[in-house]
Amino acid sequence: MPPNGQPKVPTAPAVLRLVQELVLGRWRAAGEDLYREVAALLEVGPGQEIVVSGSGDGTSCEWLAQRTGAAVTGVDADAEDVEAADERAREHTPPLPVAFQHAPLDDLPHETAVFDAAVGEPVLAAASDPARAIAELVRVTKPMGVVVLLQLSWGPGLSNGARSLLVGRLGLRPHLVVEWKQMLRDAGVVDLQVQDWTDEGDEAPFVGDCPQLTWQQKMQIVSRAWRRSGLREAREAIEREETLLRELSRERALGFQLIRGVKWPHARGT
Repeated sequence: MPPNGQPKVPTAPAVLRLVQELVLGRWRAAGEDLYREVAALLEVGPGQEIVVSGSGDGTSCEWLAQRTGAAVTGVDADAEDVEAADERAREHTPPLPVAFQHAPLDDLPHETAVFDAAVGEPVLAAASDPARAIAELVRVTKPMGVVVLLQLSWGPGLSNGARSLLVGRLGLRPHLVVEWKQMLRDAGVVDLQVQDWTDEGDEAPFVGDCPQLTWQQKMQIVSRAWRRSGLREAREAIEREETLLRELSRERALGFQLIRGVKWPHARGT
């Protein structure tokens, strides 16, 4: 609840989709190149196993299994996503070596040191404790196994107000690159290398050009805000959404990094 004690007014679904496209759609546009690089960095092949934390609908797991020949286990906290991933996998011919599990990302349902490599997807930032989620990802990885994070980072031009709105809209909390790296170090990952993919998805819709809310979207926002808090809140709600979209459309408002490291043999929990 905001400091003034008024209930938070949720964004309209159509506006949420605009925000998701501005933030996550950018790197989906560069997805194949990105995961080709991930596959190369993991250094695994047939007979080995990869775990993907925050696997969503399983698309990236399928791609990694096809590209590397390794068996891939995806874990996600969203039961519907896990169900969708299972359905996708069953439809694939010939069958792929993929499996999916529903579990909290900060409490993975696996023994220690069982996977040859690990990937932390952007949704890992939605965990209640991202540092613990990273520690869990490292725990289930074998000593000297490769750990790769794909994570959003705060850019220099995004205001504190826009940051708060973005976290509320997406359920993801970006961090500074140095903070992601420190979480990995604290979990026992060494030899860290960072690749900046921030500018790789600029062909996605709206990047570099601020999208405008339609009158239908504005009416959705006004209707929701009016029911909760009255006319003043309705006007402010539209202003907040327009400000957020405007800030997100700026160049490098958010960063996107691929961070690769190796689990040290004496890491905690090994």
